[in-house]
Amino acid sequence: MAKSTALHHKGGAMARHHDTIEILVTARHLEAQGIRPTARMVRLALGGGSNAAIAQALAMAELTPLEELIRRRRDQLDLDIANARRALAELEAEQARLDELADSLNALDKA
Repeated sequence: MAKSTALHHKGGAMARHHDTIEILVTARHLEAQGIRPTARMVRLALGGGSNAAIAQALAMAELTPLEELIRRRRDQLDLDIANARRALAELEAEQARLDELADSLNALDKA
């Protein structure tokens, strides 16, 4: 899944790549306005993007409901955040250990 903030040079212009959820939410907004969400219409609504990626996202919506995709992505983000917190705690513990070693070395120098 492409990150929605990624920019790539294509044909002399910067093309923004949208993630599946963003594409499907845009399609839902078009539907709510009475517009059939074709790949071209979604691309216009997004202000660009890959027709192939948009078509693939629209096809995915037929297999997996948007709400389920959002739930899965949220679960993955929760897991990523928990892992990042665990990694941060390990780094902080290592930093504290290093500070203790530096303090003990300084104490030797003063003795």
